[in-house]
Amino acid sequence: MGEQIKNQSLPNLFDYFDYREFLQDYYLFHKNRNPAYSYRLFARKAKLGSPNYLKLVVDGKRRITDRTLFQFARGLGLSKDEEKYFRELVMYQEVSDPDSKEVHLRSLLKYQEKQRTPSPLKADKIKFLLDWHHGVVRELINLKDFVEDPKWISERLGGKITEAQAKESLELLIRLEILVRNKDGFLEQHEPLLTSSDEVPSHVLRSLHRTYLRKAINSIFSVPIEKRELSGLIVSVPNHKVKELKEEIKEFRKKLNRKYGLDKNTDDVYYAGLYLFPLTQNPKNRS
Repeated sequence: MGEQIKNQSLPNLFDYFDYREFLQDYYLFHKNRNPAYSYRLFARKAKLGSPNYLKLVVDGKRRITDRTLFQFARGLGLSKDEEKYFRELVMYQEVSDPDSKEVHLRSLLKYQEKQRTPSPLKADKIKFLLDWHHGVVRELINLKDFVEDPKWISERLGGKITEAQAKESLELLIRLEILVRNKDGFLEQHEPLLTSSDEVPSHVLRSLHRTYLRKAINSIFSVPIEKRELSGLIVSVPNHKVKELKEEIKEFRKKLNRKYGLDKNTDDVYYAGLYLFPLTQNPKNRS
């Protein structure tokens, strides 16, 4: 978040999705106010065994455990709500299971809404990618029969989202300026060709891909063959050409986006996916 900006005032825990970033900003804030402030002083207040424990955590050399989490909360002087958020923040970063990580992320977003803090742009971008339907609603406005009505949107998506979710999605897209109103007051895409942001955690994108992979599997049994295309290729590739192959796939995706992403007055919203992953394990590549 930047030292100059964050050190002007006490960091607001509810603005963070990275507990190490918060701890660093917290330390720098107090260090700037009082040059005598130190990692040792924090450890004393938190009753931590190691005087450099905070620094080791900030540097990624140590983790906050269940045992030390309460000590950190005490050292930081957190309120009950802040302590709950901090616990979710730690769990969000430390768990490896994708489903568990998503649960903790959604919990963090709920805490932010509960605190009524100004919603950071980063949080809204995460929300946009965390739920599959926001991207679909973005594309719906290009349909020739589009109606800016939550009920219509819900029905057009086969009832897979509620009217309330459709309304919330429109509000999110407008807030992010992904959708804007033209001179006639109708919604349109601000940028027809949209790409993901580097600010979004990679596991959020992985979660989105998992969602669409499940939908692709379901389409085998629920979508007529004339409206779907699921095909693949099994091919052996030398390691030094994998990067080149990945780039060709990315360029093909961009080509499709450029060719079809600008169309207006369309009929339906589709998802086009092409996947690459190894089917074999080379013993030479194992660590």
